[in-house]
Amino acid sequence: MSFTNIDLVKKHIGEHELGSVSKKNAACQLTGETYFQLPHIMLQTGSEKVKAKEQNIPIQETMSFASSDSMLLSHQELIPDTVVVANDSSLGEIYAENIDYTIDYDNGKLTRIPGGSIPSRVSVVIWYFYYRVYVKEIDYQIDYAKGQIRRKSSGEIEDGQWVLVDYTVEYSLLNDEVIENAIKEANDQIMQYIDDAYSNSTDQALVTAETYLAVSILGNIKAMEAINQPVGTGSSGQAHSISLAWAKMSGVYQGQAYEILKRFRKDPGGFCSPHAVRSIR
Repeated sequence: MSFTNIDLVKKHIGEHELGSVSKKNAACQLTGETYFQLPHIMLQTGSEKVKAKEQNIPIQETMSFASSDSMLLSHQELIPDTVVVANDSSLGEIYAENIDYTIDYDNGKLTRIPGGSIPSRVSVVIWYFYYRVYVKEIDYQIDYAKGQIRRKSSGEIEDGQWVLVDYTVEYSLLNDEVIENAIKEANDQIMQYIDDAYSNSTDQALVTAETYLAVSILGNIKAMEAINQPVGTGSSGQAHSISLAWAKMSGVYQGQAYEILKRFRKDPGGFCSPHAVRSIR
């Protein structure tokens, strides 16, 4: 019988981003229809966004806060640090982001901050650039397992064009089945270590110890994933550092687990090792 469960282990591995990690703005030059290797493999299916800046003149819009403190611009996927908000088209007063207003760049939403310099129920003029987002199987193809992307000659991505790719790295080896296997492995190790009298115990310390040991096992899996990133992607140094970090984390969790288990340990039994005795005359 396992002491821990998948949810408890997930809570710990989630704190270390062991399940998935989001990456933004990986720069790729797509030439011909040759696959470009992204810095990561095992991408989450459907998580990618392939985009590029295509205009040289900023979009200008006049928007009113008459009915709400928030407004949607005509475009989404705004490019960070390109938004300018002013009281009029002559830039008489320029407002400050996160002081006078906030921007939801992904959704193109501008929100006035009460207490800032933008009065309520007024109009403002906004300038911004936005990304063009390309369409899978029309403009590009992607291999999620290998972390590779290529343009389609019939699509809108020009030959040799640079694009930016957002995606989520999915450490798919760490699905529920693998976590459950790690728990079983941890339980086997614990049952060999502790006294049989504790085999059906509900002691919270055993729950914690088995959780830590399962996380340690999964940390080793993560370390192996990182070190097995594809060669020649420019990320080998980063992968090595990540692998070392996860290996270190795994060791810490393992040490904590066995520290907790000390008081449940089996009596080794048997004869003690002989000690030299000094003769007395």
